[in-house]
Amino acid sequence: MKELLQIGLWIGGGSLVALTIASFWIPKVLGWREKLAGLTPLMRELWWTYSIYVWSSHVFFAVLALGFGDWLMSRTASATAMCTFMLLWWSVRLWLQFFGFDLTEVEGSKANRVAKHLLTLLFVGLVVLYGSLVAWNAGWIPKGGMP
Repeated sequence: MKELLQIGLWIGGGSLVALTIASFWIPKVLGWREKLAGLTPLMRELWWTYSIYVWSSHVFFAVLALGFGDWLMSRTASATAMCTFMLLWWSVRLWLQFFGFDLTEVEGSKANRVAKHLLTLLFVGLVVLYGSLVAWNAGWIPKGGMP
């Protein structure tokens, strides 16, 4: 099981790197410049601030997965707490994907539909990965694997 989690961290970390790079196209694809133009300067600044917070968190998660995977699997309280936080983060994002966002305006092009499905797969994978890491760190999965 440990080897599977290590592979999962590499795949998850690489996917997060891809997500952070692809995020640079989101403002253009979704027309943020035009859509945010009607907001007050403060609201635009807050929008960009929150967007940068989210993007920075994704970068941090990628760094943890790719550079600190051993720590994320260390079965310590801090690793369990961090994995729990990331599990909650991606669980909320997955819930929003299905129930929180009205994605009808971006489903017009085939590329956007493909991107939506790829993102959904990514979010499902990250929930499974970090859920498994929480279980591993909590000792719910024995070091030798599943019984």
